[in-house]
Amino acid sequence: MDELLDYRCVDFQKLLILKSKQLHISDQECYVLLLIMTLDDIGVKPITPSQISRICSLSLRKIDDILMSLVDKHWISRQHGSLNLKPLQKMLLNQPTQTESQDIDLVSIFEDAFGRSLSQREVQLINSLKCQGFDDEMIVDALNESVKSGVITFRYIEKVLDNWARYGVTKRYAPAKPQTSHNEVEQSIKDYKWWEENE
Repeated sequence: MDELLDYRCVDFQKLLILKSKQLHISDQECYVLLLIMTLDDIGVKPITPSQISRICSLSLRKIDDILMSLVDKHWISRQHGSLNLKPLQKMLLNQPTQTESQDIDLVSIFEDAFGRSLSQREVQLINSLKCQGFDDEMIVDALNESVKSGVITFRYIEKVLDNWARYGVTKRYAPAKPQTSHNEVEQSIKDYKWWEENE
């Protein structure tokens, strides 16, 4: 079944329209999902509420609310800074969806980094980052980057995430490759018999 998803063998837009009532997907949620599928088909990356608002008449606030609802219901997920439709696609194909790991408590992590309680506005800013499709780990990585740079502001964190999304960075702190030491020499070089070369 995963091959069907990877090779796009199924027309999920038609399947969504036919099964939306059965899955209790509202008309507006269905409309936004169709817009996300269309943007994905034409290669728009990352898909954000502002990208969606450019091609529809819904307000940005309404799009945010619908996206949060879709994420909460596990019809879409956030992976590496963009929206992922695989949970919905698996549901449309009657495949069991894997429950995602518990979300990180971003508010307490931000409060630890800032050294104070967050205001309501700052909590809304964290939610808006999640609505833009950034996953919790990436938001924490951007926060760590801002702490490392000594500029702990939401504007800086948002710019870091935007840059990562633009250049396709999926994980900021990837494990480093083990370095080979200069003493390690390939076995074929060790076994080379140079004195036999002229014979």
